[in-house]
Amino acid sequence: MRVLFSFRIPLVQFRRSLWAQAAVYSETGDAASVLRVVRRQLPELNQDSVVVKMLAAPVNPSDLNQIEGTYPVKGHFSEAILEGERVAVGGNEGVGVVTAIGSGVCDLRVGDWVVPRRAGEFGTWCTHTVVGREQVLGVPLEWRQGVDALTVGSMKVNPSTAYRLLRDFGHLGPGDWVIQNGANSGVGRAVIQMARALGVRTINVVRDRSPEEYGSLVRELRLLGADVVVRDTELGSESFRAQVRALGAVKLGLNCVGGRMALSMTKHLSAGATLASYGGMSRQPVVMPTSLLLFKDIAARGFWMNRWYERCEGEERDSMWRGILEMAKEGRFVTQPMRISAWADVSLDEAQALVRTAVAWGAKHAFVFP
Repeated sequence: MRVLFSFRIPLVQFRRSLWAQAAVYSETGDAASVLRVVRRQLPELNQDSVVVKMLAAPVNPSDLNQIEGTYPVKGHFSEAILEGERVAVGGNEGVGVVTAIGSGVCDLRVGDWVVPRRAGEFGTWCTHTVVGREQVLGVPLEWRQGVDALTVGSMKVNPSTAYRLLRDFGHLGPGDWVIQNGANSGVGRAVIQMARALGVRTINVVRDRSPEEYGSLVRELRLLGADVVVRDTELGSESFRAQVRALGAVKLGLNCVGGRMALSMTKHLSAGATLASYGGMSRQPVVMPTSLLLFKDIAARGFWMNRWYERCEGEERDSMWRGILEMAKEGRFVTQPMRISAWADVSLDEAQALVRTAVAWGAKHAFVFP
């Protein structure tokens, strides 16, 4: 369920200059400490650039890691962003609408929706920006019609990761089983829904919590299509081991946590299965005992969505995005619950408080720009 914090920030135009607000940082560190909201004058539109009014931009853990300086993709620092100071704008994912195009741009029109081509080229936590044509990809009207901006702006990371994990690992077919940790994360929820569409069944591991919270989460995940939900503290129990043995072959494990939870989950994989790691929230290594390698022939693989995008463009990428948006249009896929902060007409101090709340580790947040 999305929670709305409503503010309004218009684009201000003085003569030929465009003014906007952006969350920037000049040094790496804790996002709540180093980010500040500034009012900036956008550069003049040249022949190969476009003006984009942002519509929606999620706050992902990788964005916060990037600001901390611990993510492989670094922020784009430039003096062109804020005159006289080398800064980067936060955020890597989002969607915006084109409001003006340079004379040399022939394949985009005013009103088209666009998303960043690659992470790290420009920040999405801003009301408006001017970017090179080559830095954005258009989202055709027929793909996005009937889908809200936040779903479009959130499709590149979590849903796309889930899409690739289910299709590129494990050679899954209808009736096969997948086990995953972090099942209530953005990727985890997408895996549940996409697996259901494929006829693949899921065992979903979540962190232990109070009985009331756990019961509520189980009901929520089951509505999405989860077949089995289990606490991480129950993975080693004999009753759960017996339950898994009765299910049949578990051909794929999806790990975003690492550490002991990843090991406990991997023990439930069937012989010849694959463990695909796409995150490490515990910041602990994935340990694979020799017995699992020798006697169960478990294969350990890694997946990083940014690397996939570097290798695969064109029809394969477009087919994936069309598929995700089609599922959303048909009501078969919904994004994870987010606290929505509507970035609109407020002072810099109010916008600063808005951003500080959104980047705090904890509940998932997203910016929308009315």
